[in-house]
Amino acid sequence: MIIKRVNAAIFKLRFGAPSNPINVVNEFESEDDIDFKLNEDGERLTLLSKDKKMISIEKYVQKDGKACLMCYSEQAHFFGFGEKMGELDKRGRKMEMLNSDNPLHLPDTDPLYISIPFFIVLSPYKPTIGLFLNSTSKTYFSMNGDEYAICSEDDGLELYIIYGPKVSDVLKRFSLLVGRMELPPAWALGYQQSRWSYFTSEEVLNVAEKMRRDKIPCDVIYLDIDYMQNYKVFTWSKESFPDPKRMVDRLKEMGFKIVTIVDPGVKIENGYDVYESGKEKDVFVKKKGGEIFEGYVWPGKCHFPDFLKENTREWWAQQHDKLFKMGVDGIWNDMNEPSIIWDDEKSNEAKSLVENRKFVLSTLERLKGLANQKNYVHDIIHEDDTGKKWEHLKVRNVYALLESQATKRAFELYKKNQRPFILSRAGFAGIQRNAAVWTGDNSSWWEHLKNEMAMALGLSVSGVSFCGGDVGGFGSNATPELLVRWIEMGAFLPFFRNHSAIGTSHQEPWAFDEKTENIIRTHIQKRYELFPYFYTLFYESSVTGLPIIRPLFMQDEEDETLYSINDEFMLGNSMLIAPITQPNTYWRAIYFPKGRWIDVRNGEIYEGKRLYKVDAPLEEIPVFVKMNSMLLKTQALNYIFEKKRLPLYVEIYGDRANSILYEDDGETLEYKKGKYNLYRISAGSVAKSLHVNVEYLKRGYTGIYERIIFKFFAPKVSNVYVNREETPVFFKNGVPQVEFDISKVK
Repeated sequence: MIIKRVNAAIFKLRFGAPSNPINVVNEFESEDDIDFKLNEDGERLTLLSKDKKMISIEKYVQKDGKACLMCYSEQAHFFGFGEKMGELDKRGRKMEMLNSDNPLHLPDTDPLYISIPFFIVLSPYKPTIGLFLNSTSKTYFSMNGDEYAICSEDDGLELYIIYGPKVSDVLKRFSLLVGRMELPPAWALGYQQSRWSYFTSEEVLNVAEKMRRDKIPCDVIYLDIDYMQNYKVFTWSKESFPDPKRMVDRLKEMGFKIVTIVDPGVKIENGYDVYESGKEKDVFVKKKGGEIFEGYVWPGKCHFPDFLKENTREWWAQQHDKLFKMGVDGIWNDMNEPSIIWDDEKSNEAKSLVENRKFVLSTLERLKGLANQKNYVHDIIHEDDTGKKWEHLKVRNVYALLESQATKRAFELYKKNQRPFILSRAGFAGIQRNAAVWTGDNSSWWEHLKNEMAMALGLSVSGVSFCGGDVGGFGSNATPELLVRWIEMGAFLPFFRNHSAIGTSHQEPWAFDEKTENIIRTHIQKRYELFPYFYTLFYESSVTGLPIIRPLFMQDEEDETLYSINDEFMLGNSMLIAPITQPNTYWRAIYFPKGRWIDVRNGEIYEGKRLYKVDAPLEEIPVFVKMNSMLLKTQALNYIFEKKRLPLYVEIYGDRANSILYEDDGETLEYKKGKYNLYRISAGSVAKSLHVNVEYLKRGYTGIYERIIFKFFAPKVSNVYVNREETPVFFKNGVPQVEFDISKVK
């Protein structure tokens, strides 16, 4: 056993001889003055702060190809683990991590597409800690209760123990360890429309034109696999998309961005340039015997890139020129666990079973078994840049992470100084450095609507801020009511895309009836009104690692009631969102954290640490603002930055509040050179007057906001001073307001 103190807040423990093909950790120094100690007593290790025991590591065991740690934490609750079905609190759960294409999401389906072996140990009245198992292999977590086990299929374990004392402190430090999200293009925060598939360029343009004609805000349209020629990656269908450049140019005239799907499987076909160049450069994974591995995906029999090698990643990046020169704006990496539907061995076995005339019940079971995807963890061999061979077992969980590096490199090559937008289905710790993620093949079920909150929150407290699920559900058929409720919730998640599968009912905003379309339009517009608030949260996440959406327990870690709430969430630190997740339901019970909370719909005030019955007619979602907070809003447009100059609306709830506001050009990497604005806005009561102050913390950009309209909710306002100047109060819809020219800010 090796113990290393990485910094004042992090210990690294190493047992046995673990190995990873890549390093996802960037250790950092810290000068924090923290009371965080590790005591050794024989095999037992105890982590303490101010003499409070947070975790004891009781024993290390190496047996049957697994390395395990037996741990103990009193009154422990466990949060994180990346993408998992079920409740947010994983106490009592057993879980595995091996990236898997598991399309039927049931309550106990495990594992799924993303593996992040990190979790938070939260106990009331104790400092919070985080544990990161730095293993790219298959891992196991038996969170039985106070006693729990952490295992990996490896010759040892490497564990980082991260001190808080608050959840937010743990998340900041973990994000420094594995990397933080970079700012995405601003348009990626808008509403996005997708379907498997829009089959022709005419259908794509019809969807776009309908969005604009019906005044439904939308920034992005996706192309699923049918835009390709016979599903061959980096091609365009000659029949259905004969002139992609012309189609994309027309979309851009209407203010749309286009995102195309890219799968890792490369069709084996003589004369196909991607296959031919890949074979020539020796970039495909192999079997143990040295021959190139073959598996079946959408195009048929395919080879798969070995992204562990830098020359493969560079080759893959170069292929994107075929898409980018047509004007494609973003890349959607799907099937990248990697998902391999079939192979020749399965094909031969199925053929043998069907041809065998002695067809018995066991034959049917064997055929059903063949339908389950293999993960090929011991069949596929990768090679790193030193020539070392690695079983797929050690690479599978980071395959998508490595692919996202290659895709990001494509933007560096062909979209210089442009922010990349990459959406990935699979991932590992650190995927947020390169890509947003979505939760894969959900279904149009009310149960999945509710579960999306717990999944997105689990990802968010695992370092992945830019996440969300397919709004309306991917599989099965949405109903008007389900789509409305899903849009209402999805409008407050970081990633906001409507996507549905082939063979299901369409679920575009207009797919059902005029009433449904009108409600959906209203809630998408509300998303666009909140753009300044959202964009500032994205900025904060990129510099602090704090998630954009947050579990309620981050408001009060001592309140155990909040640990089990899965159907409410915070958007930033100020907004509480309480979606409706059952059919024919027009009210719900809402538990509020400590403090006072204002219903944005009617101004009603609710006291914290109490349960209330709150109305929620079909066209409304209960949304609350914490007293003494600000909301930043603007004018809803057809797409982000449709206009070059916009008003900024600052809604002030209470008699004191403060916020920052971030803005930049939303497209380029110039913000990394200091070309952005950061404002501090504060408000407070003095005597019978309200004083508002706006100042620059950083000024490096011309800015898009030309004037600020302050709106005052909750307090009675008579006199208002903005930057020490008395400003006339006027009323609109009964709300006192003042207007301020932002050019006066110093």
